[in-house]
Amino acid sequence: MCQKKQTHKMESGIFNFKDLFEIISYFVTTISLLGLWATYIFSKKQIHFTTMEKCVSNFREISKWKGMPCDISAEYIEFVSEEFFYLENDYLHLKVSIEWIDGMIDYLPFYDKNKVFIESNRLDTLKDQNNTVRLLRDYPRIRKAIQMRQEIDFKIVHISIENENDREKRRQERDKIIYSVIKNLNISWWKKINLKRKIANR
Repeated sequence: MCQKKQTHKMESGIFNFKDLFEIISYFVTTISLLGLWATYIFSKKQIHFTTMEKCVSNFREISKWKGMPCDISAEYIEFVSEEFFYLENDYLHLKVSIEWIDGMIDYLPFYDKNKVFIESNRLDTLKDQNNTVRLLRDYPRIRKAIQMRQEIDFKIVHISIENENDREKRRQERDKIIYSVIKNLNISWWKKINLKRKIANR
């Protein structure tokens, strides 16, 4: 009888030890996974920040040539292509990309819903359709991005803001362009979820 009790205690001790070991293992695994996740998030933020710095630096370099007797259309197109690549591959945060695409609207040409060419508002070379086609020949990503999916009033897109009503109308039309550009890019489906809301809340 005594021996049975001792055997039972030993078995009980073994099971308790196994349970404790499993709990510790689970705890260590959880901590390790949380650590990996934190490292991933930090690395992603670091990538976003580094990419953002690079894009800002590139844009400043291009901006130095504005107002000078030289055309920067080719350099600007290269810059935009690079930014679209970063957005597609998640090197840029979507909120940042939305703001930057809003700035691109003043420089890029577009094709409206009916495939009518809309000239650039600021770059002379991109005011001509033939020059635009030639310049964008090696940039399929941009060619696809500037094809609009919905009706857009491009006159309102570039109006001078004189009151709050003008500002709101201008913003609504520009939001449509931002939405179409991002939808045309090769981005993941989860980025496209509630995209209109994200653009409206910028």
